[in-house]
Amino acid sequence: MKLINVAPDLYLLPLDQDLPGFTSFISAWIYRGKKTILVDVGPAATIPLLVRSLNELGVKRPDTILLTHIHIDHAGGIGEMAALFPDTPIVCHETGIRHLVDPSRLWEGSLKTLGKTAQAYGPFRPVPAECLNDASSISEQGVFPVMTPGHAPHHVSYFIDSCLFAGEAGGVFIQVPESDDYLRPATPPRLFFETYMNSVDKLIKAKPSMICYSHFGVHKDPVRMLNTHRKQLVLWRNIIEDEMARLHVIDDEDVVDNCLSRLLKEDSCLKHLSHMDRAVQEREKGFLKNSIKGFTGYLRDL
Repeated sequence: MKLINVAPDLYLLPLDQDLPGFTSFISAWIYRGKKTILVDVGPAATIPLLVRSLNELGVKRPDTILLTHIHIDHAGGIGEMAALFPDTPIVCHETGIRHLVDPSRLWEGSLKTLGKTAQAYGPFRPVPAECLNDASSISEQGVFPVMTPGHAPHHVSYFIDSCLFAGEAGGVFIQVPESDDYLRPATPPRLFFETYMNSVDKLIKAKPSMICYSHFGVHKDPVRMLNTHRKQLVLWRNIIEDEMARLHVIDDEDVVDNCLSRLLKEDSCLKHLSHMDRAVQEREKGFLKNSIKGFTGYLRDL
């Protein structure tokens, strides 16, 4: 799939995987201002596509690589990028640095959680420590990191001028032409609900002019989308808490299935799921169930 020019100097690169339903889902963002900034790199399997796309834009090397977090679908190929562009600084949350230097636990966790999907993404490759920089001390002009724990404890969102690169801090977005868009939480276990909400509130308060989602695309009314997501999170908590109380069980598959059934009926942000390609529906239902498990774990621990 080709680069998509979504705004002056801003390109969305779909990183389609060799998996059913994984088209127009994973992405990298390329900002071509005075300097070239890359936001997330995707899995190792699609690094050749990313490099070809940089070449198409005439980029000999990116000036900076910003990682929103170190999950395999966002940072799995960062070792390859470090080997190809050893002089390019890589920015991530401080606690992610040691895991990129020695990614053995990251790869092990990815295999345990994702199985064959992780194998299709490809393994992590170590990153030299000298390439890695703590996001909280970034000094790149015009780039402002915002610590947004929630989807992951080490999640960072970035502003480039007033454009927000939200990673998964604003949920997962799929544009539906001429209709309301699809939006879902990205709340895998272990979820700290208040922490996630505080991160969303931080982004709302910052009043971005545009939001760039890692999954997937761009929206030019970011404050409305972030507020919609905030309300969605509260709705999910209420429905899941109600189902857990009604069924008198804490965290089994019956609860997850019942919650999913209710959410698909009552959360208007999910209403277009049934109109999507069958493989995309299956992908999304898997992630929806995992996000529900984040809530059941959180509510169980209250």
